[in-house]
Amino acid sequence: MDWQRFWALIISRLRQVVGLYAFVLLPMWGMFFINKALLFGLWNIFGIVPRTVDLRSLVGVFASWTMHADLAHLLGNSFLLLQILFLFGLFERDAYLTIIKLVIASGLMTWLLGSPLSIHIGASGLCFAMIGFMIGGAVFARRWGYLAACLVMGTGYWLVLKEGLMPQSGISFAAHFGGVFAGLILGAMSKPALPTKKLLLKSSR
Repeated sequence: MDWQRFWALIISRLRQVVGLYAFVLLPMWGMFFINKALLFGLWNIFGIVPRTVDLRSLVGVFASWTMHADLAHLLGNSFLLLQILFLFGLFERDAYLTIIKLVIASGLMTWLLGSPLSIHIGASGLCFAMIGFMIGGAVFARRWGYLAACLVMGTGYWLVLKEGLMPQSGISFAAHFGGVFAGLILGAMSKPALPTKKLLLKSSR
């Protein structure tokens, strides 16, 4: 084993972890305080309004993960994201692009599945999409890193899924279920491409 390359990879992935924390958590916390101090809570009206085609709901599909009702809501999502972003930073080569895909996919699923005349805000849809992505990658795409992570964190993630997927008043079931479903699909499609040499050998038989 080339230890120099191995440690270089580890260092680069740890840097990616720090970058992902900034990429996801800074907008969440920054918009929370800007919304409270300067916008008087108006940012939250741009949440996802299911099956409504207007600028407000379009903004929500892309940005509802930066909208939170109160500090407890923000802290709960941030605590879960600290764990999941660490795993994404270690195992995803294109982690930033993957997270953008999950934001959009979970937002669209919430828009499709949510109750009419409701507004959906918060990063829980993204959290559940990321958990779904890891499960889909582990089960269907044979992503061994995510399989190990799911086994280690299995009890914790199972409790999160069990609680989040039970309909509760004031909790967006559509965001949770839609996020998991979108993540499973994207995770199942995330199998790394085979090396070129192997493809050539296989095609020559």
